[in-house]
Amino acid sequence: MPELPKFHEFMRPLLEVLVENGEMHRHDAVAATIKKVGLTEEQKSICHETNGKFIAQERVGWASSYLSQAGCLERPKRGYMAPGKNAKAFLDLNRPIKVADVKSTNEWKALRAAKIQAGNNEIESSNELEDETPQDLINKGVKILQSQLIDEILIQIKTISPASFESLILQVLAKMGYGGGDAKRIQGVPRGPDGGIDGIIDEDKLGLDQIYIQAKRYSENSVGRPTVQSFLGAMTGGGCRKGVFVTSSTFTSEAKKFADGLNDVRLVLIDGVDLAKLMIEHSVGVQVKETIKVAKIDQDFFSGDE
Repeated sequence: MPELPKFHEFMRPLLEVLVENGEMHRHDAVAATIKKVGLTEEQKSICHETNGKFIAQERVGWASSYLSQAGCLERPKRGYMAPGKNAKAFLDLNRPIKVADVKSTNEWKALRAAKIQAGNNEIESSNELEDETPQDLINKGVKILQSQLIDEILIQIKTISPASFESLILQVLAKMGYGGGDAKRIQGVPRGPDGGIDGIIDEDKLGLDQIYIQAKRYSENSVGRPTVQSFLGAMTGGGCRKGVFVTSSTFTSEAKKFADGLNDVRLVLIDGVDLAKLMIEHSVGVQVKETIKVAKIDQDFFSGDE
């Protein structure tokens, strides 16, 4: 994934945009700032995994919040931004604006003093928001927790019986909507006679198309090309053009290349990590431990937009 500027790296471009244009609607200011920085379409499209929000836009929002608390940015009316009294002084630094610059202003210090006087004796860490926004830190934490959960899932699926592993695959596919999403119907799918077919599942409720399933529960061994070719032969021999091969371990590079190179047949390979991710996404074998509710300012409420 391409690297995005940190939130404080948007502060100077945002100030420059406001000084150049004067009072601007926040949506226009954010868009102009992103354009000024020169982000690619790919960078602009990057979203947070936890909330689906565009990261670049969010970081410009945090930049505006910090500049506002430093007296560099004003909000003259609902939904609008304008340069503040300290904007020129910050631009005269002739370098990127740092968080330390913001924290050195009298305006920032006054806000912190007011918090303390009001009894909000929060202790600010020395590395507080130097490079990352709270949303960045939340996403990092979520990724760490998910990585740990994936490891735990892999340990579990590598110890269950082959029959239980096959049943697990069918449950995941049912949750994904195959077979019309009917779990009872999926449980009734026969585990193929032999020849490398572990299950047959209807792609839709009417059974107009079928998908063959192969499941290999390995603790260590990787699945190689010969095994994948054998499954393909069983598929085509049964008149099936679509297949899913799932393993608790990994596929060799030769196996992946073989599957990717197929033309008339569609064969999807799902390794242990991908399976664990699908289990998490579709809540198979996992449960939500806790939900943390985080509130944030509703800019549209204060913008006057209907």
